[in-house]
Amino acid sequence: MSDPNTHAAGQTPVPQPSDHTQAPSYTPDGARQASRQAARPTAGPASGAANQQRKLSTFLKVSIILLAGLTIASISLLFIGDFEGKFERVFSTFALFAVFVIFTALDTRREQKSEWYAPVALIANAYILGLLMIVIWMTPYNPYSLLWEIFWKSFFVILVTRLVILCAQLLLRVGAERSETITRFAFVTSVLAVLSGILFTAPVGIEAFELNVPDMYWKIATAILILTALGLSITLLLRWFFGADERDAARAARGSMRQGAPAPYIAQQPHGRAQQQRAQQQNSQAQQAQQQAQMQQQQAQMQQQHQLQQQSQLQQPQAQPSGQSELLPWPTFADGRPIPAGPDGQPDFSVPGAPRPPQAG
Repeated sequence: MSDPNTHAAGQTPVPQPSDHTQAPSYTPDGARQASRQAARPTAGPASGAANQQRKLSTFLKVSIILLAGLTIASISLLFIGDFEGKFERVFSTFALFAVFVIFTALDTRREQKSEWYAPVALIANAYILGLLMIVIWMTPYNPYSLLWEIFWKSFFVILVTRLVILCAQLLLRVGAERSETITRFAFVTSVLAVLSGILFTAPVGIEAFELNVPDMYWKIATAILILTALGLSITLLLRWFFGADERDAARAARGSMRQGAPAPYIAQQPHGRAQQQRAQQQNSQAQQAQQQAQMQQQQAQMQQQHQLQQQSQLQQPQAQPSGQSELLPWPTFADGRPIPAGPDGQPDFSVPGAPRPPQAG
């Protein structure tokens, strides 16, 4: 019978590669394929994260829907209504859409920095778009002044509305950096500023329907404008009052930097992240001033040591001639013969008849 083990004695079987396994490729193409295969698993999460970041925000979605709705309304008026000056009105509508797109792009960028800015900007842009569409399509036709009337009314509405948004943004930013009292006054002032902007720009659209605005309306609008100025004044005064400690700390830091001494620490009650950051900046400035003072002291000490070394080097050559002046003449016997020298080269005073050695001074 034959041995089922076909391998020779003393030899271990060598495992054969299966059909499904592939030998590693050492060619440049194989290296590229391996690098691509290794990079494939990591490309999935990165592409998913990029897709998540590219999602449209709610602010942008609502702006697009609003723009599409007003476009449909304009087309309907163009076919249904009997308007004169269609060229001027269509051209003004194109210009208004371009302005709306620019403001939406700017507001979308600012939306990432503030939570409250998106709804306020959306309401303002919708107000501008709706009011100016009324001005463009409802203003009575005049072959000479229609385009000019649409232009100056649109410029006035856009300017006032954007100034109101800017004022509200600055006020709410000041309130967020300071105490709770300033935040309340800043919020009330922002609301009054928005109401004032609406009351002073709404008659532009009302006059397009050939309606007269009563005097009581202007009195109410002026009263709200005066209240807005009052709220703005109170907010600025409160900001100046609560910022007194920080101004004193800044003056102390500047004075310490000029004198080279560390700035004194002034205890303050934090009113938010911004104030804590300012306190950290002031402490870092004080530490930098202290480090600069220490470096100046070290430099002064090094300069003093260098001057002392130079003085000692100048005094050493002068000390050698003074030592040479203390040399004594060679001693002699009474008859004038010189005393013999010893093994060390000095006079041998132990010789009989030699004088006594001189005493060292």
